[in-house]
Amino acid sequence: MRQSAADCNTPFLPQEIMRNILILLPVKSLIRFQFVCKHWKNFIKTQSFIQEHLDHSSNENPLLLLQWDDRCDPLNLHMLNYEMQHFEVQPPSLMDSLLLAKIVGCSHGLLCVRDENAVFLSFFLWNPATRVVRMVPRPIYKGFGHIVFDIFGFGFSPIVNDGKIVISHELEFDSVFNRIEVYSLSTGSWKELEIEFQDFPGVDFHGSSPVTANGTMFWSVDRVIECGDEEEIDVVEIVILSFDIAMDVFTLLTLPAGLDFGARGCLTLYKNQLAIFSHTVIGNYESSVIDLWVMEEGVGASLERWSWSKKHSISTDYYICPRGIWLDEIISYYPYEAYVLYLLNINTNESENFDTRRCGYSLSVTFNYAESLLPVGNLHIEDPEF
Repeated sequence: MRQSAADCNTPFLPQEIMRNILILLPVKSLIRFQFVCKHWKNFIKTQSFIQEHLDHSSNENPLLLLQWDDRCDPLNLHMLNYEMQHFEVQPPSLMDSLLLAKIVGCSHGLLCVRDENAVFLSFFLWNPATRVVRMVPRPIYKGFGHIVFDIFGFGFSPIVNDGKIVISHELEFDSVFNRIEVYSLSTGSWKELEIEFQDFPGVDFHGSSPVTANGTMFWSVDRVIECGDEEEIDVVEIVILSFDIAMDVFTLLTLPAGLDFGARGCLTLYKNQLAIFSHTVIGNYESSVIDLWVMEEGVGASLERWSWSKKHSISTDYYICPRGIWLDEIISYYPYEAYVLYLLNINTNESENFDTRRCGYSLSVTFNYAESLLPVGNLHIEDPEF
């Protein structure tokens, strides 16, 4: 039975109990409950409730989002829940015309999708739980000449209650230089970011989809160290490029001193902290050793704010490549059978595998995902008393 506005002012349950009940409900139900009365509608849209609901959803119903390469399906998204049930995610009709799409970021229940087949760079912001999607305006720069779009990323910062898309242009005319643009959900517009590239000597602003933790995006990028001698080959090292979403600031982080990056390695998240895999192949690809390093905040012996520690080292009697962490499972695949997905438990060393041939021919990206009420715009809403 639908309550009137007057009924909502005198609830039959204490307000705190009502609040706790609503937090437990799925997004689909909360969307319907917004029609109960105006007060419920406004409350369900508040920043504090959206964040509390997301925290609960992340802890109680964590999902693994998988995108598979498939020439017949531009997105080809699938979800895996904590009961190991597997289901397909249907994209909204607004993206039906896309011929080639890639998820470049997932944060706070929102997906940033890039149309890789468009003449001009094109993005969509999509909340699969609410089924709301919005096409992002085109970036500022629409110049001439050969343009290479390097780093891409999307993340959300609860500090400023804003999500941002970051892109880097490499413009080739007589010389090559970079240009950074940032799109803000709260303003609905792009801005060029002033950055002193001489503060990042040798850094290649090029990276795959970043990981986002605590309001910061992270990419693994190359940095060229010039030897100074024309006869010597310049050294290329891997560093971590970070972007503070609230402050619009880039910084560089070094890898763990004892990390053996080996033939494979990738950034990931572990308990909402930045982490990195070190993947070493043993023998003629008969087995693997996977080390997991986690970055922690604090002052170490070197007086640095951040320090790395090795949390896990796992040996396998088969060769797999790690892609990320979900719950306590390392998401992995066998390179010569990319349709087989392995979940390797970091505590027990036990593994499960899934034949995913019906999904696609190879795994593209993976993200930790939780249902969220976060809108794709109009983020700044006052919190009414409940």
